[in-house]
Amino acid sequence: MVLTGVAVAIFVVGIVVGFVIIGRHGGGPIQGWDDSVGRWYLHHRGSLVGISKVVATYLDALPLGVICVVLTAVLAVTLRSSRALIPVVAYFGGEFEVFAIRTVIHRHRPPTANYPAAGAVNGVHETSYSFPSGHSVAVTAVLFALLGCIALTYHIWWPWLIALIGSLFVIDTRLVLGVHWFSDVTFGLFMGGAWGIVVAFVARQVEWGDFLAVVRSDQKRPVTNEPRTGT
Repeated sequence: MVLTGVAVAIFVVGIVVGFVIIGRHGGGPIQGWDDSVGRWYLHHRGSLVGISKVVATYLDALPLGVICVVLTAVLAVTLRSSRALIPVVAYFGGEFEVFAIRTVIHRHRPPTANYPAAGAVNGVHETSYSFPSGHSVAVTAVLFALLGCIALTYHIWWPWLIALIGSLFVIDTRLVLGVHWFSDVTFGLFMGGAWGIVVAFVARQVEWGDFLAVVRSDQKRPVTNEPRTGT
């Protein structure tokens, strides 16, 4: 119930932000700032293009989903805990938010997102709707969920910092490639971070034994056969 409520809240906030600040089809009040940041990255991306293309390829929706499923399987075998579900819950929740918001907010990507447009990177062709950034939301959600659970378990703070740094790095690669507006990745960071943090806190409260207890209680319920009455 908590995760469902948070998912709905993030969706609502995303829609409100989209209409008020970005506009349903882009060009909202923040567009001037987005244009300025985009021009700055266009002239300062330098040698970061190569690593940015690698990140775009291997942390795209499908590869990241496969990574999360495999990681969940490994954790399920090693931990035998409900926390093994953290990667897939964080990933699919984040991707759902992106899909749901993009069904309403139809913002087009920057012109540099589709080669051979001026300023576009060779081999980059991204034409789906732009807000929010899928890489930003999904990667941030997974990092904050996994590392956040470690931080909560061992009462340490630095995993949160690593999650933030990793998320900012991925966000930076999207701007380097020119495939997103600055506001796409910024709000994507907040959405993914919020979802990942909640997943981490919920995972700390629910143990594998809780699921087993529910299953066992269902199995122990007596089955009553009411006698049939003839006429």
